[in-house]
Amino acid sequence: MEDGKFLEAAEKGDLDTVHHLIREGGNVNIEDGHQRTLLLKASKHGHMEIVRSLLSSGARVNTRDNRGTSALYWAASQGHADISRLLIENGADVNVLDDHGWSALDHAKSTNKPDIITLLEKPGAEHKSL
Repeated sequence: MEDGKFLEAAEKGDLDTVHHLIREGGNVNIEDGHQRTLLLKASKHGHMEIVRSLLSSGARVNTRDNRGTSALYWAASQGHADISRLLIENGADVNVLDDHGWSALDHAKSTNKPDIITLLEKPGAEHKSL
């Protein structure tokens, strides 16, 4: 199986290809050269149905890329509240810090995303001083 095709499908929102590759036994936890997983890519780009499929197929929710960011970090920073909520419901760590020491909550506050802020504060996300 071609990992690049799987990674690209998750990033671009190609649900049919993602479903096909999952059925063919594709590794839902593969990473690109920057340690970005399918779940991270789909979460960042707002592809809810792909996120659901990956989670139900065993994707690890707290894997971090080479910058320390996670699927939740990217979903939240991009304003995808529905995906952020789903990730939290599936055990996403709300206190993950990137390589600059920023959490998803810090990013949401700095970019004025009140719905994300509320969501991240519920499970007890910590906030550093900006």
